[in-house]
Amino acid sequence: MSEPDVHQLNQKSPKKRNVRVLTAVRDIFAGTMSGIAVTLVGHPFDTLKVRLQTQPTNPPLYGGLVDCFKKTVAWEGPFGLYKGVGSPIVGQVFFRANMFFSFAEAKRFLSGYGKRTNTPSDFFIAGAFAWFTGAFFECPIDVIKSQLQVQLTKSKTQPGYVPPFTTMTQCASAIVKQNGITGVYQGFVPHVLRNVPAGSLHLGSYEMVRSYFAKKKNIKTSELPSAYNLLAGGVGGFLYWFIFFPIDVVKSSIQTDHLDKRQRKYGGVLDATKKLFNEGGWKRFYRGFSPCLIRSVPANGMMLWTVAFITDHLKISQ
Repeated sequence: MSEPDVHQLNQKSPKKRNVRVLTAVRDIFAGTMSGIAVTLVGHPFDTLKVRLQTQPTNPPLYGGLVDCFKKTVAWEGPFGLYKGVGSPIVGQVFFRANMFFSFAEAKRFLSGYGKRTNTPSDFFIAGAFAWFTGAFFECPIDVIKSQLQVQLTKSKTQPGYVPPFTTMTQCASAIVKQNGITGVYQGFVPHVLRNVPAGSLHLGSYEMVRSYFAKKKNIKTSELPSAYNLLAGGVGGFLYWFIFFPIDVVKSSIQTDHLDKRQRKYGGVLDATKKLFNEGGWKRFYRGFSPCLIRSVPANGMMLWTVAFITDHLKISQ
């Protein structure tokens, strides 16, 4: 190899490394901001969803979505809708940053780092991978959040119930004290069973909608108006929850179960599925469906619009 060739390689390598680092930082920043956005928009609906999903069957505490909303506000005030929000806000910074960094890296890897255009299947594979890695961050968030969210339901249905914790820190401490650090992964199996197929559909359909409108308008996806990114995000979020909601009910039921393993109601995914079905048939797996679907479109639209806005406007010079 001649001296100019060596010099040329030495000149290019640091630049390529810098591009990779800056791209990763941008993707992590986009994911972080999207996590904050989705939490602020979606947490009140999530509180109602979890409380409806996990309330007793006989007699139920809430008569439906509107009744759950009214009672939550009456008993806890408007901020009761943001019960347990500390866990998602803190956790979403790590969860969404990791998820969207993984999604972007997976797309780059599948394209041979720019050697070819991503195919539709690439988007779905990358989506599954992103949500799988995200589960390692999201599960602890959901366990802490859900344990806090169901305290009101327990206090109204269990005479003499005294909340064992009232803050995110106290909840996390109680979990670790009871079951060690792995305690925050209560319900991890149903979490992954939901995340992988649902995540594939979520981000895959989002990218497909964006690609469809970009092709129709004969422009790049990065040039799409905000309305189309909001729409694509809403479609992805709606499909995620509309199709995979039943497994989320199983997940929530396990994650809100007693911290003490000896006092738990459910012995695992199959046991929880069987017991939930015995409580109310197939309809039992759609408790809390309304607030979830209502939340799915604006929350996911805002989340994915935030990611698109940041990644499309913070260009990394090649």
